[in-house]
Formats: sequence, C-alpha cells, structure tokens
Amino acid sequence: MNPQIIIIAEQNNGEITPVTYELIDSARVLQKLTDANIKIIMTGYEMSDAAKELSEKSGLDILVINTERRTNPEGIIPEEIIPDEFVLKNLPASLFNDLNPAYVCMAHNSKGLDAAPGLAIKINAACITGVEKITRADDGICFTRSIFNDRITTHIIPTAKASVLTIQPGIFKPDADVSKNAGKIATLNLSLSVDDYHLIGFKSNEADTAALDNAEVIVSAGNGIREKEDLDFIYQLAQLFPKSAVTGSRPICDKKWLKYSQQVGVTGATVKPKLYIACGISGSSQHISGMRDSKFIVSINTDPHAAIFNISDVCIIEDLTTFIPELLDAFIG
Repeated sequence: MNPQIIIIAEQNNGEITPVTYELIDSARVLQKLTDANIKIIMTGYEMSDAAKELSEKSGLDILVINTERRTNPEGIIPEEIIPDEFVLKNLPASLFNDLNPAYVCMAHNSKGLDAAPGLAIKINAACITGVEKITRADDGICFTRSIFNDRITTHIIPTAKASVLTIQPGIFKPDADVSKNAGKIATLNLSLSVDDYHLIGFKSNEADTAALDNAEVIVSAGNGIREKEDLDFIYQLAQLFPKSAVTGSRPICDKKWLKYSQQVGVTGATVKPKLYIACGISGSSQHISGMRDSKFIVSINTDPHAAIFNISDVCIIEDLTTFIPELLDAFIG
C-alpha cells in the first residue's frame, strides 16, 4: 500500500466539529506535496450518520472505529462516553502499520495533545505539535511552528518514516464546497479493556457564550493586568462601544478574575468581532487561534517584541494602565 495521510476526525455528541474540516485542508496541502492518499479515522459510539455526512462533504474514505464492543468488567466507563484520546492511545500498532501512514494529522487541542505523543511512540513516528505551515524544502517536507511563547519560529523536517502532527486551529481554511462523490465507509469493531486508569466522567462547558458570538467589539485582558482592580479599565474601555464584550486569556481566567466563559483561545471561545482590542496579551498561539479571524486587531503591550503584534493592525507599545485612562479621557473628555 502506498503511504497515506491519516486524519483523526473529531466529533462532539455525534456532530463533526469544525476543526475536522481544517484538518482535511491541511491534509490536502500535504497531499499536493507528497501525492499520498488521504483517509479519515473516526472513533466513537454509533457514528454512522456523522461518518456518512463527513464522507459526502469531503469525498474521502473513512474508517470508523466502533467502540461499542469493548470489555470493561468493572463498568466504570460507560460505552457511550469512552474518550477518543483513550481509544487512539490504545489502538493496536498493527492497525496503523496496515494503513502505512506517512502523516497522522490531529487537532492541536486538549484531545490531540493528549493522544499524539503516545500514538507517535506506539508507531515509532516523529511528533510535531502546533503546526502552523506546511511547505516543501530541499530535504523534505517542512513544518513550521512557534516556540518560546511565539517569539521564535522554527522549521522542522522530520527524518522518521512517519510523523504525528497536531495542527494549530484557525490556520487552514476548509473548503465549504460539498464533494460530488462520497467516500467509502468501512467499520472496525474494537474491544478495549480499561487497565491503566479510570475515567471518572466528563464536565461539559454549559456557559452561555452568546454575548461573545454577537459582540462587534471585544476588549480582552491578558497577563499584563497586574491587579484585579485594573480590570476596571478594560470594562470602561468596552463601554465606549455598543455591542461590546469583555474577554480574557487563560491566565486571567485561571486567577478567577474572569469567568471561563469569557476565555478566548484553544481551550476557550473562538471569536470573530469587527474589532478586537488585546490589552496586555503576549500572543501565545493558544490565544491567537481563538481570535485570529477578527477583522481589525489593536494590541496594547509594553513589550515591543510581543507575538500579538505580528497579527495586529495597530500596535501600541505602552502600559495599559497608562494608555487606557488617556484614551478614555480623550473620548469622554
């Protein structure tokens, strides 16, 4: 069998998540550079409808790993909620060897980061996380990713026969067109036993993010907020605009200064406002992936080399506690 590009599809309660279509686009970039075939792997419980939809939209063949037949004598993990990352880490290496993967593409999120290293070890592959760009170099296929809090861009050419990749969300733009020809669907029933750890359960995010979805202006707070009281500046700035909302990066939410429903980034919300004002945000890739598609970005930061400036339309090098009061005075008088 010729080498293949394997896409690990993601689903939530039987619904294909948008990041899956981004993974398909990244795989098609790889396909143009390698001429390898593309196959999608889906794991889950009763995934026939979702697999049919994905095959019709993508035109790609799909292998569904059906986890309803698994052994668990203690009954700790209900069949319908067995986590995808657990399945991926426990797939037999022979399955992947039969597929002959050159590349395995996963999302750069909590699931992907949990499963990718273990899968790479199992199939003796390289593991490259946070891929932002795929190009051809003289020595092979080159993958670009950011390191050191996104201050440095690295270019990696793997030497292993296979590579497991986590693709940064928001980078690759999926094709909205539905394929004319649906791909073929195959099903594999897999029995898994729970020996190494027990899953207690899932805690779903039931927060209402409608305010963020409808906001035309978002003012976001980052680690440059040194005191909780400084958030008043953020709220006052947001009040200057109709249809505005206040958000924050993960460190601010971890401090409990903002609710997790207000977090923007890989583990938070994805927003696309007309105006995004980043206040004291360094610009980690995890945060940028959640606001990259904002139409106009203004950033305030004391560090002239902050990564957020690389995607900003207006860069303001100043302490936010100095600049925002001046701006408010200019507006309010």
